[in-house]
Amino acid sequence: MKKSIQPKLHEVTFKCASCGSEYVVESTLKQDLVSIDVCSNCHPFYKGGSSSQKVKGRAEKLSSKFNTGKNNLSKKTTKSSSKKTTKRSNKVINSLDELK
Repeated sequence: MKKSIQPKLHEVTFKCASCGSEYVVESTLKQDLVSIDVCSNCHPFYKGGSSSQKVKGRAEKLSSKFNTGKNNLSKKTTKSSSKKTTKRSNKVINSLDELK
């Protein structure tokens, strides 16, 4: 490679504003000191904050919806069974005239 077209590398210090950690990296930046907001030491993703969450797949989400629906249905049936029911006749109606 041609040396005249390659950018010059020099050591640049990246300092975290949150925790104060410093990282020395070779870079093409013209600054010697760069301030960054968060780094891998203080960011919650790198600390494992989000990895403790359990991620459900499609099948688990669907089955949990069905289970909640079954629970709600069973609650409704217990409420309706506790109410006073009226007797219904098992007579088969063949025409509208029999309804009158």
